[in-house]
Amino acid sequence: MKRFVILLILGIIAWNLSRIGWTEVLRSLPRHPGFYLIFFLLYLSLPFAEVFIYRQVWQFRRWLGFRAFLNKRIYNNEVVGYSGEFYLYLWAKKKLNLPGKVVMRNIRDSNILSALVSYFVAFTLVGLLVFTDAIVLSDWFENVDWFFIALGVLIAVVLIGVGIQFRRHLFALPLGKALRIFMIYLVRFVFHHAGLVAMWALAMPGAPLQVWLTFVAMYIVINRLPFFPSKDLVFALAGIELSRVIGVNPAEVAGMLLVYSALNKVANMTLFSVLSLKLEKLQEEEGKP
Repeated sequence: MKRFVILLILGIIAWNLSRIGWTEVLRSLPRHPGFYLIFFLLYLSLPFAEVFIYRQVWQFRRWLGFRAFLNKRIYNNEVVGYSGEFYLYLWAKKKLNLPGKVVMRNIRDSNILSALVSYFVAFTLVGLLVFTDAIVLSDWFENVDWFFIALGVLIAVVLIGVGIQFRRHLFALPLGKALRIFMIYLVRFVFHHAGLVAMWALAMPGAPLQVWLTFVAMYIVINRLPFFPSKDLVFALAGIELSRVIGVNPAEVAGMLLVYSALNKVANMTLFSVLSLKLEKLQEEEGKP
């Protein structure tokens, strides 16, 4: 099923590129070296931040944790969403000798805080886009039935009330640790998405900031989709379609996002191979008398 989905996405992207023109896309590939330097920094930002996040609840050597969080990132990107969390669960039980319930609870709480940061930044971005008239609410809600909006608000209020009522069963971290983890996620999240904007601006220096903020909002939404493989390809496809709507050169957007996706694939494959070989070597050395 996963392969079918990826092939379907690749097929739609190929069809879109044919409409744009392959020559035009190849001519529009990013050439600024800063684009590739920023990619390298952003790629490592999540496992680097997770070292500090999980050291709030677990004890481990930083380099050992960094390798584990690199693997977690690769599993989530290349296998299916949350497979990285399953890998981390097995790693923590085996390497850190922690009870399964404790590990599962810590991973759950960390993911909840990560999601809260994502939604907080996403809503802030949407508010900024509305304030700057990049999004005109009357165009979106002119023919909307306000009954359904009121119903949606009511459901949201009920869910928030249930969450508050049963928070101790849904979330176990003490407030102090939760706030520290939230702030680490927030700093990393802002750094990562500001870096994306900088990458895109280097690749397409003529586009206004509002365009990249719109892309960031879409990127956040796509990356919160659960159990979805190759989200970078989904984002590339969505970005090509969005470029037509907001009046940006689709060829330049296609070249930029496809290079970003390819860099992700190459980095994931290379690091996974290196880490796997390193693990095999360590196991062989441990097995020697």
